[in-house]
Order: sequence, then structure tokens, then C-alpha cells
Amino acid sequence: MKPLLRRAGAAMLALCCAGAGSADAQTADIKTIVSVGGPPVVLNQNSQLNMAGVFMIGGSTSATVTQNGVNNATGVLQFGGTNSASIGQAGMNNVAFVGQTGQSATSLVSQLGAMNTGTLAQFSTVNSSMIVQTGP
Repeated sequence: MKPLLRRAGAAMLALCCAGAGSADAQTADIKTIVSVGGPPVVLNQNSQLNMAGVFMIGGSTSATVTQNGVNNATGVLQFGGTNSASIGQAGMNNVAFVGQTGQSATSLVSQLGAMNTGTLAQFSTVNSSMIVQTGP
């Protein structure tokens, strides 16, 4: 069983290295933010790989995430009275998810890239959302 695991690990390493392209340094910025009744979250990421997870609980939640890189991914979950989320992504591959529940929910997702995926789920009395996606 162990030789099989070693071979699978070696194969995965080879695939990852082959997919990385040249031997240039790869940079990644991975953030997880949990806020319970805290101030608004503002996050700017400018690495080749940007990943952000924001989880907020409180009376009024607000998150703004801006990502500029080759691969960008963001997930925002908000549980509050008034929820607001704004995600801006510019890169080759962009993925964004926003989930909101409370009295009111407002979201904006803006993506510029070759492959853009945006998902919004709002379960509030008043919901407002917009997704803007453009290619190069």
C-alpha cells in the first residue's frame, strides 16, 4: 500500500511542477478572515495565486476583496442584519462565491479574465446583486 501512495504522491508532484511552467518563483497569498461583530473587512491581494475566505457574523457586515493575479478565488459568507459584499478580480482565472442571510443583502462581483465564475446566494428580506464578467 505504501509504494502505491509514494507513486501517487510522486505523480502529483510531477503534475504540479509541470503545470507551474518555468522555474520562476511562484507567489501565493492565501487569507482566511473570521469576524464576529467586527469592523468592515477590506482585503487587497496582488500575487500570482490569490485565495480569500471571509466569514462574518454581526449586526452589520461589510467585506471588500480586490484580487489581481493569474488565479483568483474568493468566498464570502455573511450572517447579519445588513450585509454588503464587493469582490473585484482581474486575472486569467477568477472564481467568486457570496452567501448572505439577514434583513438586507447587497453584492457586487466584477471579474475580468479568460475564465470567470461567479455565484451569489442571498436569503434576506431585501436582496440586491450584480455580477459583471468580461474577457480580455
